[in-house]
Amino acid sequence: MYRVENTITINVTPERVLETLEDIEGAPEWVPSLNQVWDIQGKGAGCAYNWQYKMGAIKFKGTTEITESTPQRFVMRTQGGVPSFWTWTMLPVRGRTVLNLVIEYELPDSLFGSLANNVLEKQNQKESTLALENLKARLESK
Repeated sequence: MYRVENTITINVTPERVLETLEDIEGAPEWVPSLNQVWDIQGKGAGCAYNWQYKMGAIKFKGTTEITESTPQRFVMRTQGGVPSFWTWTMLPVRGRTVLNLVIEYELPDSLFGSLANNVLEKQNQKESTLALENLKARLESK
């Protein structure tokens, strides 16, 4: 199991962060490698949808289910392509939000080889940082 983690402070409330996380249609605008989402069913906990994600030169398709959606935590479980858990933790601090993102995922060694997996792990760390920066810019510009 691989893991990347990043934290950022955003000058909006956790409720505003949650509102944007629940806007699945808008996610490809700020998640760099998320090419598209479709067949979105529901909102918040229980929401499910299909997606296409690009990791390096390879495109993966799969499904996501949102398993938890509160102003404190937002958790997504993906299947297909690269199985993963995305856990967003929101801590309110004086009208701002300290947002922590942990992504845990599996890459079979046979899929890329261990050297390529190390390169992808560094790329995924960079991508998760960029996703948080994009989210911050999106929320603070409104």
